[in-house]
Amino acid sequence: MAPSVIVVGAGGNLGPSIVQALLARRGDFSRVAILAAPEKKSKFAKLEPQGVELVLGDYKESKPYKGFDVVISLAGNEIMKFQPQMIDAAVSAGVTHFYSSEFGVDISQTPFLTERYFRDKHITRDHLRAKAKEVPELHFTFIIIGVFAETFALTPAFGVDQEKKEFTFYGDLETERSFSSMADTAKYTVESILIPFEPGQHERTLKVPNGNWMVKDAIKLLGEVQGVQYTVNVNPLDEARQLQEKSRLSGDTTGELAFSLKSLFGATYAAVPNPWDNDKFSFTPMTLKEMFVSFFQ
Repeated sequence: MAPSVIVVGAGGNLGPSIVQALLARRGDFSRVAILAAPEKKSKFAKLEPQGVELVLGDYKESKPYKGFDVVISLAGNEIMKFQPQMIDAAVSAGVTHFYSSEFGVDISQTPFLTERYFRDKHITRDHLRAKAKEVPELHFTFIIIGVFAETFALTPAFGVDQEKKEFTFYGDLETERSFSSMADTAKYTVESILIPFEPGQHERTLKVPNGNWMVKDAIKLLGEVQGVQYTVNVNPLDEARQLQEKSRLSGDTTGELAFSLKSLFGATYAAVPNPWDNDKFSFTPMTLKEMFVSFFQ
């Protein structure tokens, strides 16, 4: 029987791409739904005529998940810490496959195990593993993609200042980073629902970046696509760590997380390690230039 899927956090950055990827393969699923708070009903109402159900309720309660096989969590930083409650609610309602909000670097690497920025993701992973021991029917998938090209280019999180056309980086410009597009990540995620787990397998990690590019080439490509030249400011990686600690000591959690992210992006182990899993899927992802072109031209 075709699986039924409900998406939590569909209003975030990745949400529209996930919904469109589900609609593109609507015939492969018995139900496609978005879970939303009642006050956000109008935001998603236009999707109902396209075949998306709108389930109104609390993501920490079991009722909204009844009748669904798969949950895709797109929880942002603000609600990431509530994913264990989300998992408990979904599993108690009969959900058997959970996608936690990953969509970034491979946090199973040793340097990331104690990293502040990933604390809530590690708590969620541990909770899923413990839950699967209690409920053998539970399966879960982690999608690893590196850095979203859209986030790199359009927000200051990774150092790009669109207004000033400046790029501030902590680390070595000649190291490689893994980049992905939200559209391709969504396609990988949705198609992976249809790939069976191996016998006896409960947990799987799918590494599906679009590719690796040197940081200096990424900012050069971005400038070429926009028809501008970025001023590049390179700082020692340790400086980002110092600013992160300074923010922590002052109680500035936003600053602490921001400089944690910048220091992570500058680290040599930020690229997604091989082997990758792209060859398990039916399409060829975009190049970095194609990604930039797709949202600037």
